[in-house]
Amino acid sequence: MSGLNEENNEFHNQRTETDAFRATEEFKKMFHDNESFCYEPWQFADYEVCADTLKTTYDEINIWGKQEAVIRPGWKVSKDNSKVYIPNLFSKISGIYQDTIQYREDISALLEQDNTLFFKHFPLFHIKKHSSMSKTYSSLLDKKGLVSKNKLITSKYWKYSNLKPGLQENIAEKIIEFCKLPDFWKYRRFNTNVKLSVMDKISTFLTCIDDKSARDEFIMKVATLNVLMNLDVKLLNLLQNFDYPLHVPKIIVFNNYKSGHFSFSDAVSLMFMNSMGVDILIYNPGATSDIENFVKDGYFDIHKLQFTNSNFKYKRVNFFIRWIRKLRAKKKLLKEMK
Repeated sequence: MSGLNEENNEFHNQRTETDAFRATEEFKKMFHDNESFCYEPWQFADYEVCADTLKTTYDEINIWGKQEAVIRPGWKVSKDNSKVYIPNLFSKISGIYQDTIQYREDISALLEQDNTLFFKHFPLFHIKKHSSMSKTYSSLLDKKGLVSKNKLITSKYWKYSNLKPGLQENIAEKIIEFCKLPDFWKYRRFNTNVKLSVMDKISTFLTCIDDKSARDEFIMKVATLNVLMNLDVKLLNLLQNFDYPLHVPKIIVFNNYKSGHFSFSDAVSLMFMNSMGVDILIYNPGATSDIENFVKDGYFDIHKLQFTNSNFKYKRVNFFIRWIRKLRAKKKLLKEMK
């Protein structure tokens, strides 16, 4: 009798496929293969995201910046169908050129793209400093001293449970990598101004009493976790709406003398979004330092233009001026053709 009860209590995950379902699956195999470049919506939603940051000229920013990921050089899907490589942009445009209207037009053309965020002030986001973040970080570590993905996603501190499962997995993987302090950081000890409780201060001091650099790196890891565990909803919306082969989301930053102080937290946010395949473009008309204070050369492009002007302000070029410029350009082209 007990055996019968066990058999009856067993859950059988058996589902009969309809003819229409089987036909649809066959169609997908034929026409939506990973190498077909003809994809169905959200075909790669559960794939691991690997950013392949392009190395471009300045002129190419407005060319590739308007193209879908699948059109850009470098787009590919791994042979084991687990990773998708997204060609994205990460450029700093330092200075301006003589034609300031065209300079503004270049920025405006990118701002018109879908799924784009524009920032003119720092910090990009106001991130609360939690005195218990050190304790939170320690609670997420595995036996090797690394952040555990299982602990991270199942913890009470995980705020991203409403996102798509594949996106949650990607965010968790990136958080783990960032908490290892990747090689792109220029230094492994930044003044991150982390708020620690009295007990955490004592514990950190005792643990790293003979190694100040270890203490500074620990603080940097905690600060990184604090930023990435509290991502702004605007950033999350960019990622949630990103169907990887299609239009690449953008973060455009305009940094003049009124923009404020570019911080470590800003650098973490931008590097994280870059690692998720998002385009990052920093326009700095005064050619002052910002991202390069934190990130090594080679991880982003710097395009140096002719002139510098820290007082230069961004504003959209009005329709009348744009119309006059297009008319003059057409007249010039007609003369050259004659």
